[in-house]
Amino acid sequence: MKALEGVRVLDFTHAISGPTCTGMLALLGAEVIKVEKPGVGDSLRSYTEHAGPPLMSTPFGAVNNGKRSIVADLKHPAAREVLLQMAETVDIVVENFRPGVLKRLGYGPDVLRARNPRLIYASITGFGQTGSLRNWGAYDHIVQAMSGLAMLNAAVDGPKMIGIPLIDAFSGYVGVMAILASLQKRHVTGEGETIDVAMLDSALRLMNTNVSTYFWTGVAPKSMANRGFRLVATSEFYQTRDGWIALGANHQDQIKAFLDVVGHPEILDDPRFATHKLRVENYDALKAWLTDFFLTQSAEELEPRLAAAKVPVSRIRDIEQIASHPHFQERALFHEAEIPGSDKPLVAVGPGFLLESGPIEPGPVPRLGESTDAVLGELGIAPDEIARLREEGAFG
Repeated sequence: MKALEGVRVLDFTHAISGPTCTGMLALLGAEVIKVEKPGVGDSLRSYTEHAGPPLMSTPFGAVNNGKRSIVADLKHPAAREVLLQMAETVDIVVENFRPGVLKRLGYGPDVLRARNPRLIYASITGFGQTGSLRNWGAYDHIVQAMSGLAMLNAAVDGPKMIGIPLIDAFSGYVGVMAILASLQKRHVTGEGETIDVAMLDSALRLMNTNVSTYFWTGVAPKSMANRGFRLVATSEFYQTRDGWIALGANHQDQIKAFLDVVGHPEILDDPRFATHKLRVENYDALKAWLTDFFLTQSAEELEPRLAAAKVPVSRIRDIEQIASHPHFQERALFHEAEIPGSDKPLVAVGPGFLLESGPIEPGPVPRLGESTDAVLGELGIAPDEIARLREEGAFG
């Protein structure tokens, strides 16, 4: 039995943040009914410039596998009545339209929770349901810019965005945490909940150590480039003769172990480098020595030697190099998800944790609207009525 087996979700999400949230709920066993726009569906279906067959982009499949897809015109009165009826039968509604959009269409939390008081209604937006920024549009890189993350990631030629939709994804996981907490609260009280997740709030939560440091000091933290969080030269990235290496020798025992492995224990006898405080104060000098030293070394040879000595270390890999690592076969992180109509499966990443009870495997990627008839039929709507609703344009 999966953790969320028996939990039903009505999914009004699109793009990445919302589908990441509902995708994790599906992976954990919830039945997720994804409502999509007639003709085109979730816009993420068409991001095939990355990869994937028509209307089945790999980004879409990655966050929507295991869901059921129905096609409905949210503006159609007949579709609205059926979807409101459906909301009475589910535990959770998730949406990530701009604030007020679903309310204007008649699907706001006040309407749905009046019909289903146990309902958990989660909204994920760029800037939240309240505040002066609530109506601003948002994409991941826009929130990276506004939140300070891009500046914290700056290089000498200016601010840099993180190269993945990090805030989109993290906001989705924040939504999952809020939903699971609300399910537990409902288990005790019997009451539903309305959840307001903002990408900007989530970004600040992600950077909370930096934010708290600012409030304490009154000084905005600056980009450390590749410098580690403890600000010592023995904890950052270095170029070697066969690629790059990440070193994480933060503490005295780690630094001693590192220097012993590389054959330079005398560095700790230097009065400039004897303690952590001194190593921070004399960062430039130690950095210069390490830069020259690593250029003479092999990252491939050093990595296993340092790891064996309990020194945090890694060669700097790309996705191809890490995805083929045997570690993930041993942990069963990757699973194949069926793409209907394609002989090639989607390789999907698991939830990021293991359970003693067994693996958590993804379901197939849904065709656009493939479950419309089945889901409406489960509501007791007869086949001829479904056909009529489709002819009227309420459903696809």
